[in-house]
Amino acid sequence: MQWFILSRDQHVLCAPSTDARNSLPIYDDTEDIVLSNNTAITSYEFTVDNTHPDAQKLSLGGYIAYTNKYHQVKLCTLIDHDGDDFTQTWHAEDIGMDLINEQADKVTYKEPHGFAYYANELLADTGWTLGINEISTLSRTLSFDGQEDTKLKRIGDIANEFDGAELEFVVKMDGSTITEQVVNVWKKIGNGKTQQRFVDAVNLSALKTSGTIDSLHTAMAGYGSTPTSTTDTGQEQEPITFADIAYDDGQFFSPQGDKVVYDRVAGKTWARLGAFDPQNRSATKGYLVGNYSYDTSNPNELLNRTITQLKSVNTPKESYEADVVDIKADIGDYVQIAHHNYHPPVYLSARVLEVKNHYTVPNSDTAVFGNYSLLESDLDPRIVAMINGLAKQTEKYPWVRYADDDKGTNMSALPAGKKYMAIVWSNKTSVPSDDPSDYAGKWALIKGADGADGVPGPKGADGKTSYFHTAYANSIDGKQGFSTTDGNGKSYFGQYVDQTQADSTDPTKYSWALFKGADGRDGKDGSDNVPVITVGTAYPTGPKKGDMHWLTNSSGVVTGYYTYDGSTWQANKIDASVISAATFNGMTFNGVTFIGSKFISSFTGVKPDGVADYSVHGTTTMADGSIVTDAYSDATNSQITHTELNQFGLLSNIYNNGTLMGSVQATLGTLTLGSNYQVTSSSPVEWITSSLDALKVLQLANNNLLVWHGAFYPSQVDIATISTPLSKTLSGWLIAWSYFQNGSPTYNNYAFTLLPKAALAYNTTGANYLRVTFTMLNVGTISKTLWYDDTHIVGSDENKGGSRAQAVMTEVYAV
Repeated sequence: MQWFILSRDQHVLCAPSTDARNSLPIYDDTEDIVLSNNTAITSYEFTVDNTHPDAQKLSLGGYIAYTNKYHQVKLCTLIDHDGDDFTQTWHAEDIGMDLINEQADKVTYKEPHGFAYYANELLADTGWTLGINEISTLSRTLSFDGQEDTKLKRIGDIANEFDGAELEFVVKMDGSTITEQVVNVWKKIGNGKTQQRFVDAVNLSALKTSGTIDSLHTAMAGYGSTPTSTTDTGQEQEPITFADIAYDDGQFFSPQGDKVVYDRVAGKTWARLGAFDPQNRSATKGYLVGNYSYDTSNPNELLNRTITQLKSVNTPKESYEADVVDIKADIGDYVQIAHHNYHPPVYLSARVLEVKNHYTVPNSDTAVFGNYSLLESDLDPRIVAMINGLAKQTEKYPWVRYADDDKGTNMSALPAGKKYMAIVWSNKTSVPSDDPSDYAGKWALIKGADGADGVPGPKGADGKTSYFHTAYANSIDGKQGFSTTDGNGKSYFGQYVDQTQADSTDPTKYSWALFKGADGRDGKDGSDNVPVITVGTAYPTGPKKGDMHWLTNSSGVVTGYYTYDGSTWQANKIDASVISAATFNGMTFNGVTFIGSKFISSFTGVKPDGVADYSVHGTTTMADGSIVTDAYSDATNSQITHTELNQFGLLSNIYNNGTLMGSVQATLGTLTLGSNYQVTSSSPVEWITSSLDALKVLQLANNNLLVWHGAFYPSQVDIATISTPLSKTLSGWLIAWSYFQNGSPTYNNYAFTLLPKAALAYNTTGANYLRVTFTMLNVGTISKTLWYDDTHIVGSDENKGGSRAQAVMTEVYAV
């Protein structure tokens, strides 16, 4: 982590770093980013060792600059500090004293303006300018009565009037130089797409819920500004309304002559018993009416804002508080939260309203969420269409229920966790009965026994193949008319699953269910209308429209599901959402999209490349956007490697008998290396780390590079422009001085001096000059005065006088 400490005039005083030896120690830091009053504000609190010399460079009104984990440059004003002679804790804010300390006067505007007009007027002489503006097409007529509002609060209030727009403060830097401070205006800060997911028992520690209907309204009266009286009667004027407007969008309506807007959906849900008339869409009885005021003289704007206000209060207020681990989402981003231990499970979308990042305390970042909303899943439209189609085919209605056993225990309309299914065709009602006795004798096993009761296979070997067996009979016990091949004329269907290929001839092994009912003697022959379900290796003869057939191979394995359309058998797909299986064996998936799944691949006996007598075992897990592989020695079972590829980069660790020996991490543009290190074989083992980013690679690439050549004393008019900036070198510029004789350098009598990079970072006076001294044959010991900045060296006229004139600068190298 790299920081810059700057003076009030924004000169760099020092550059603390966790990677620099003897640097100013910074610890216990907290970056707090809060979205409040339509502005995203960053505060930074940190503690320093006050005994370090560079601690004295921190001063009230100065700055600390750094790049945070979202790759944003933050420039924070040092606001206050507290501590003693040994430690000091500093608090800094990113929006500066000009917006925190300066107050805005009351003001009234007579005509509408865009946000840029108000912002430019407010930000004048603050150092901030308007940047991105996503609401440039909007205009408002505003007034503010407060005289004690800070400019920060006022600009947030202005943004709120522009449909709740949100602001962020951005600093742009070139190296250690600040180039721009802008205020960006967004309709909403953050990414509207889900950036991170939190699941209980993984990275969700706790979830608290609460709810209320205390302030719920299903209708809202709107009141605008009060017109100024044009007479001397002194009669009090009434505020404007939208009563002259007739409005109806299907859900919200306001009859002409009414100053109230009504919500039909909420009104039907929350009206007291008998008060709401669903047949009369214009009825206004039974609504819960609230009042809303907004200072505008435009009835259309008042109507729109009243509808917006009604939308915010027409549902119960459910609130949630989540405690999560390892927040990576930025302020304003959206996350999803899943808690499966709630009954029913809770699935939420939430917005990040505050994050607390700790750069010196790893893995301790936290967040506060808001704007929670429940996530709901609708029925697949294909299932809805299928249900509607079945209802139209016949006057009989299918009743489907699921249970734990063939007695109907714990009967449910949902198949989750159930082992038996019953189908009953009823001519009474389309609503299935919830009386288990109505399904007696109809229960069929749909989920086999737990595989744990089967034959255990040897370690690592494939499981045994399961076979699906079917049979037909004319009695519920399967003993009358039993057959495993001929289903014609049979009324009962039996099934079971085992690991033996041959069908059993023992009827007691089968679970039996009636699938062909008796003919309806008093009505139409049931066989004319009721679809028949068959199972076998061939299609049945004499099918009718609507019949269904499960086609199997010779081993009894189902290979397809077909329906008869009156002329041919048509293949049908089985929606994956209705399949409930603990294990899939020997399957091939082509062109499949897996959502929310975890993939675990085990391996053993794998020999690393180039190794003949060593093998490893382990697992590779792919889940939650990460691929993690852990490998262990086949010989000792001790961990050898841990490799992780996730949304933010790559981590690779190597172990020796379970002890971490080396680590490579590539994340967020930085390569971090770690390793055990011993000075000698008898020295204690130390863990050392080092980081490499684009700047360090550039510095390494620039090392020993010739960045200037010529022949300067240099005098006051000599300006050497260096091709590689001083800030982008590892150590500085190495200057080569050559003996100057008879008007030209000799290039064979050299002296070298270093203009260190630290001279630029630690200069505190703004003078930026350095006097270098060197000794040269035939010249003696002389000094040269050099003025410098990040890309230039300028001399002094004293450099060309006396013995100083016998040495000239001929080359500069980046080192």
